[in-house]
Amino acid sequence: MSKLTYFIISLVLLTACNGNPGKTDTQPDSVNYKTYHNDRYDYTVEYPDFLIPQGEADSGDGQKFISEDQKIQLIVYYEFKDDPTKDGEPPSVEKAYAEDLAFITGVLSKKLEDNHYIIKYKVDNMLHTDYTVFNDRYFTIRFEYPEEENDRMEGVIEHIINSFKLEVLDYNANAQNGNASSGEPEDKFPAFIEGFLNDCYWGKNFSSLLKNNDKTLANYLDSKMDVRRYYASGTVAILATRAEDFGFAPEDDFMSKPSATGDLIFEYVNDFDNSTPCDLIYSNINVIYYVRIKSVPDVVVNTETFETRPVKIAYPEAEIMAVYLPNSYDNPRGFYFIHTPDGWKLAFVDDSLCEA
Repeated sequence: MSKLTYFIISLVLLTACNGNPGKTDTQPDSVNYKTYHNDRYDYTVEYPDFLIPQGEADSGDGQKFISEDQKIQLIVYYEFKDDPTKDGEPPSVEKAYAEDLAFITGVLSKKLEDNHYIIKYKVDNMLHTDYTVFNDRYFTIRFEYPEEENDRMEGVIEHIINSFKLEVLDYNANAQNGNASSGEPEDKFPAFIEGFLNDCYWGKNFSSLLKNNDKTLANYLDSKMDVRRYYASGTVAILATRAEDFGFAPEDDFMSKPSATGDLIFEYVNDFDNSTPCDLIYSNINVIYYVRIKSVPDVVVNTETFETRPVKIAYPEAEIMAVYLPNSYDNPRGFYFIHTPDGWKLAFVDDSLCEA
């Protein structure tokens, strides 16, 4: 065999073994990226073209992207986090990191920085990588992909994380400009309320359902914010949580059960004018009044000066609908519903109306 023939055969064998000499098996395929911009929270992130946008969530806080074979997922969203020990203020990055780790099993790697953290973990044969960044609010980028896609996804994940850009919005101005979550029209709300009344109000003692964490009532609550209760202590309304037993006292009524007294009428109130919810309830207990409100009642933080503070909720831009109902003694009781990504959810009960 001549030296030339031997050289050619050796070159062919070498090429066949190595495939493309300019690329190794661990290098990702060429990936093109597109840009997603979230109008509600004004953030931008790039996503690979092999993932298909699924449309924004009803709340407008983010979007999911899924590969054609359904094996790879990317979710980008604003994530509400609060610290009950700081009157609802966001927790520190260190605390948020520790809380997330407490709920995650199969952790493979983790890293905490000044304003963000990243956790990689395995569930069955799927890898998950969660990147959470804090800039006045928390935002999370979550990846889910098969273990065999790990090498390919490492570069993709790094690119997406580096592409995330956030501008802090003036949320009050945004709402005034009509950019808040539109939610459902008023004409769809009565059907929801009618179901709530049948399940949790008529023929039932609502305070008892609340105190005992009734399963039916739980269907109308949101896990991110649960429900809180305003109650009157003298002339001051206090807001209590489940951990505080909602401020109930032993002498409170846990027995009486209101009932509908005839055909009910659902009436949307555009403006209370000179009337109050108390005037409306007292005038006609067969009418269920509901109205869109900009915020729930403030809470008093100083009983001497009566200084108040706005109450923070899990979905700061969501619609709020107030419903005023008569209790067993025909006194008014307020219910404040928040339009969440999972629909309308009860967030507050107001037993401080008209010194009720």
